[in-house]
Amino acid sequence: MEVVEGIKVPTFMEFGFADLESKVIGRGKCCFCGACIAFCPRIEAIDDIPQLVEYDALCGMCYTHCPRSFLDIPAIEEEIFGKNRVDELIGVHNGIFAARSKDPKLRERAQDGGVVTALISYALDSGMLDAVVATGLSDEVPWKPVPVIITDSSEVSRVSGSKYALSPTIVGVKEAIDSDFERIGFVGLPCSIQALRNIQVSKEPYQIGIDRVKLLIGLFCMENFRYDDLMSGFVRKVLKVNLEDVVKFEMREGSFWVKTKDTTYSVLIKDLDKYVAEGCRYCRDFTAELSDISVGSVGSDHGWSTVIRRSELGQKLFEDAIAEDYIEMGSITGTDLIKGLSRRKKEGAI
Repeated sequence: MEVVEGIKVPTFMEFGFADLESKVIGRGKCCFCGACIAFCPRIEAIDDIPQLVEYDALCGMCYTHCPRSFLDIPAIEEEIFGKNRVDELIGVHNGIFAARSKDPKLRERAQDGGVVTALISYALDSGMLDAVVATGLSDEVPWKPVPVIITDSSEVSRVSGSKYALSPTIVGVKEAIDSDFERIGFVGLPCSIQALRNIQVSKEPYQIGIDRVKLLIGLFCMENFRYDDLMSGFVRKVLKVNLEDVVKFEMREGSFWVKTKDTTYSVLIKDLDKYVAEGCRYCRDFTAELSDISVGSVGSDHGWSTVIRRSELGQKLFEDAIAEDYIEMGSITGTDLIKGLSRRKKEGAI
């Protein structure tokens, strides 16, 4: 085991799936980001849990790059941003803004201000990216999040809107690499961003093609849910709502909203605590601090998104999308609220 600045860093050949199973999955730390499933052919998702399906050759990549095993944030910041954070609550950044899509039709179908949808539309239209991996919905299971690869801005509706259950979205990154895309973007939660950064800064030889992942857009996330717990355990059994009848889920103003064509149901988010995925309780990152650019609803007026610019690439994407009339800026109103929730998540993590 290598020692870096006094910290014991796990190296590639020292661990196997048994370590991932005992130290992460078995302890309820797994965030189901999909990194281990994506980059190891011997691991599959069974009932939304990574499980070994073939003999483990003790290659160690699943454990070494899991965001719940080891995460050297200062080293990642130094390599990605060229500096370490000054703002402990929000991380490295060069500006916080309110913004929204300039396309009113896009805003209607997207979440909040539709900024993420607008940004990936611009990135694809401009040629900055030739594919974007994000979270869409299954065609077979109602409201179940699944990884989706889009290659044209006309497809962005497939991934617009928030998803309120865990998805192994990084599996889509491996599929995009295998499909020979050269400029891949990724939209995901803080845990998935952490996993991809772990792989990107790795000195190990296995991560073939990870250099094609050019842009990471992170989403604010306080907590998430396992699909069966929220959708079956709460929506179906407690609210008595058929998932097939739901037209939109939304979290805002401290409540979880479930909308059908005829009725709107709401419950306080704090009342969903028992349904929160156990792995989320270990997370200290509210604003996707290691992404190139972060987007969320907290801190902006209803109908607008909050944008945190972080890397030079994230800044360029944001400024170019404004210049090309994909998004417009507004007035940020709740920076203190963002910091307050970030502090709460850091202090509340196990």
